Amino acid sequence: MKKMGLLTVFVKPRRTDSTRHLIDKNQEDEVIPDWPERARSGYDTSTQNTLNHHQERRQQSEGRITCEEAARLLGVAPDALTSEAGPPQSVAGLVEVFLDWRFPEIPADVKQNLRGHLSDLQETVLAELVRLAPQLHSEGLFESCHRQTFKHLDDLLLIMSLPRELLFLISWVLHTYLSRDLLGHPDLQCTDPIKKVDLLLLTQWTSQAEEKLFQMVMTDISGWLEKILELEMTHDDLYLDTIQCIDAVLKNVSNISPRLSDKLQEGCMRELLEFLKKYAAAQKDLLRKKAKMDKPETKDFFKNLNNCKKLQQYIQEKDKEGHLVEIIEDMEAFTLKLLREIVADIAERRLKKYFKSQNKEFSLLLDDVRSLLSGLSDYEDVQMRVMDEAYKLLAHVYLKRLVGTRLSRLRRRWQPDVGRRVTDDAELLHRFLSDLVDGVAGWNAMLLKVEDLLRFKDLDATKMTAAEMQQECYPGSEDLELLPALLQWRGLSGSQIRDVQYAMRDLPGFQLRPTHASWFSCFTWWRSCCTPESTVIGEEDSSQI
Repeated sequence: MKKMGLLTVFVKPRRTDSTRHLIDKNQEDEVIPDWPERARSGYDTSTQNTLNHHQERRQQSEGRITCEEAARLLGVAPDALTSEAGPPQSVAGLVEVFLDWRFPEIPADVKQNLRGHLSDLQETVLAELVRLAPQLHSEGLFESCHRQTFKHLDDLLLIMSLPRELLFLISWVLHTYLSRDLLGHPDLQCTDPIKKVDLLLLTQWTSQAEEKLFQMVMTDISGWLEKILELEMTHDDLYLDTIQCIDAVLKNVSNISPRLSDKLQEGCMRELLEFLKKYAAAQKDLLRKKAKMDKPETKDFFKNLNNCKKLQQYIQEKDKEGHLVEIIEDMEAFTLKLLREIVADIAERRLKKYFKSQNKEFSLLLDDVRSLLSGLSDYEDVQMRVMDEAYKLLAHVYLKRLVGTRLSRLRRRWQPDVGRRVTDDAELLHRFLSDLVDGVAGWNAMLLKVEDLLRFKDLDATKMTAAEMQQECYPGSEDLELLPALLQWRGLSGSQIRDVQYAMRDLPGFQLRPTHASWFSCFTWWRSCCTPESTVIGEEDSSQI
């Protein structure tokens, strides 16, 4: 709109100290997220049509004041202001043109100085309303000011290209425009302009601005997550970068509009779902390759478990449909499965030699485990879970190899106290793993009872020892599945094993296991399938004591 010159000199009202203080304080309280710069295309708005509609249906007051009198109050000559439609034909039109002329021009650098421009707009609107409200109250001064303000805000909305700019603009409209810093200013309370605000116009503009902000943020979130995925191979903090990326948006928006924040959170969770699908696929390929190495590097396994744990904690309450948690749990289970296979492979190779000779294979096994878990100390939040899985596997493979080796041969090799040797190994294993991770649970309960099982000869004592094994083992322990095999390795007959199991039937968690011929058949098949290099019962170790 081209501005015509004034016939009279118009002096811009000075900002009062109280007004300046309120404006500065309001600006200091604003919090704007530090989003990265990103160019965007313009944004189409229909607000102008709404404004025209409001102007057309507004009824002009008659006989209350003339244009000449209004011009005198405004400080201009009646023909000094014009619009694209020509000179104003009414007092209301004159007021609107005057206010449009008085509003500050949008500077070329408004993207860098939006705060300052809105401060100037706030100062101008407030100063004119305070000056003119008593005289032009009946001429629709507030309604005109409201329309002109939102025409100006429309122009600003069109050129907003960064989320932080637009978020500041929305915040100004929602928190400053209707506050004591502007329309609610104490000097205007006698005319109460807030009651004359067109809420439909305000709501339409806010909805358009929020939709534009939503599209901007979704574009940025998608780009940030893609960048994080590209950089994931070079650092450990994928979970931290991802959480900070999303929280930077939600935290600041929630202070302005909880409804918009909820909408943005849903959009962010959709973007995060696609991100996790890509991340899970890439990690599975990487970990498969790592697991096939002769000496697997386990740091990536620990890092992935740590990311899974942190991300799951973050999205637990935000993932309403559970799709994100499902992907994370699947990835976590996949990672642990490969880790268990790596540990089991090392344990099988070392313990196979250990039970066939008098060499130092048990110490070598511990050295291998130390090397395998050396990077675990960097991931404190997953240390215990990884160590529990490794401990359970090591103890289980040891017990499986023990019952797969004839007792008479072990007595010749271990000279002759087999029970004491098993106890020493079990205690050494626990001390070793406790040094790696303090406070690790004792998964060696069955091994510690082998000495008692061999020392006591009568059946009642054996029943007591078996019952203690059942009670001291953790619920669901795979070691308990080997209890019938352990009893048979000790030298009990099938009927004696059944007597022991019958005596244990009332213990918590007890399950009847197969005995004698049925157990030998199942155990031989299981050993031959799962551990092809094992010495299985039925070959050289099938004789009974």
